[in-house]
Amino acid sequence: MNTPTFDLVEIVKIAQRNLKLILIVTFSAALIGAVGYKLQDKKYKAEAEAYLLNPLFGDRNNILRRATEDLRFVDYFGTEGDVDRAMTMINSKDVQDSVIKYMDLYKAYQLDPQKKADRVAMAYRFDKSFDAKRTENSSVMATFTDTDPQRAAAVLDAIIKITDAKMRQYIATVKHNSMEVVSRKILSVDTLIAKCTDSLVIMRDKYQLYDIMSPNRKGLVSGAIGAGGKVNPGRGVEEIQNLEAIKDQYVINRAELSATVNELDSKLGDEVQLLHNVTTPQPPLKASGLGVLLTTIACAFVAFFFSVLLLSFIAYIKALANTQR
Repeated sequence: MNTPTFDLVEIVKIAQRNLKLILIVTFSAALIGAVGYKLQDKKYKAEAEAYLLNPLFGDRNNILRRATEDLRFVDYFGTEGDVDRAMTMINSKDVQDSVIKYMDLYKAYQLDPQKKADRVAMAYRFDKSFDAKRTENSSVMATFTDTDPQRAAAVLDAIIKITDAKMRQYIATVKHNSMEVVSRKILSVDTLIAKCTDSLVIMRDKYQLYDIMSPNRKGLVSGAIGAGGKVNPGRGVEEIQNLEAIKDQYVINRAELSATVNELDSKLGDEVQLLHNVTTPQPPLKASGLGVLLTTIACAFVAFFFSVLLLSFIAYIKALANTQR
């Protein structure tokens, strides 16, 4: 029993015998593709590219820095690690929910946020419409696709701005928490300074010593403190001077802590913007995807190829059945 074989010549003969059917299928598919393209909602893709500022320059703690040893200050742009953090933030669920709420997308897409199915549909639609990638230049390229070109650009602009705000909010929150810790330490130092002050008042009255005594002894004038009319002045000078040394150190520490609090005391608006647009999101002028001409040609080509393949397969099955008989 011989198994039937097909070559290119045989396939061409099959196409010639069924040329009318193939042309009908091809033309019908092309017509359906053109009509479908006209009837479907067009999708517009807005694009924007943003670069990342080095967060060290966005932090007011470092703007008036004194140290110059940190080589991270050499680069004004964000490092690879900073770009990774920006990518994590821009793709986060937190940013997505904030953008959906800010742009009122539930209303725009006619969905109900109270329904679980609609919330799932919204998340799926947002994930499908939004895309963010990092470029070889360490920038972030973001796109958003929507049936409304104005809304596509507005949503993408909101994504970049909210991502920037979230990153700055994180930095501000960390600094605020640090400020709270330092502020509590200031209260503790204030208590110690008050105790030292009370103790010095008692000791000065006890020893009848009211001269200004520098802990480093450089402020003392020879012979300024005499023993006349004073109670045990030798011991009094040493005790008062020792306690003043401790108090002076507390006062110095408090001044440093107060300066630190002043540096850390910042709001979100005080921080320098981290994400800067290379290209601003603009409403796209043309719909994304294939145009009507390419869509028609693609449908016609697929229909032609499929019909020839199907007719060849049917002919092969018939030939195989005849051989077996």
